[in-house]
Amino acid sequence: MKDSNETITLEDSGINKKIVNTGTNNKIQHQQSLQTNKQDLDQAVELDVKPSQLNLQRIDVTINNKIENYSGRIVGSVLRETDGQLVSNAIIMLYFGSGTEFPVYRTVSDENGNYIINDLPPGFYTIVATFNNMQCICRNLKVLPGANCEQPLSLVQRANYGLNHIGW
Repeated sequence: MKDSNETITLEDSGINKKIVNTGTNNKIQHQQSLQTNKQDLDQAVELDVKPSQLNLQRIDVTINNKIENYSGRIVGSVLRETDGQLVSNAIIMLYFGSGTEFPVYRTVSDENGNYIINDLPPGFYTIVATFNNMQCICRNLKVLPGANCEQPLSLVQRANYGLNHIGW
């Protein structure tokens, strides 16, 4: 090899190559390659694209093994709003959610005006208490797992005597 630039062209294959030789002792120190591909650009190409989607979510679950019973309860007392006296034998209806169409539990306050509703799954409840022509409606009571929900019920005079859903 010489200490000069040399260009080699191969016409049949469509490749142009330029080799640069520099330095002493006839060693090649730098080489550049330039290739040109001569293809027909009017080719039709079929691609089969099958899109796929992968969604990943990280969910952390913590289990508290200290609670043996996950049911909650609602406790309280029933009293008249006018004089604050405790009311015994008041009918207490429990509804799941905020509706008052289908009761899930019915109880009566004891002789001291207290009531207890046990073994409730966690969630939101509505309580309707009635006695004679008085009533109390408490909505959106939240019962937590293994917890007590204290809810006093204050009865007021109702204008429309008679509830169509009482009498279960």
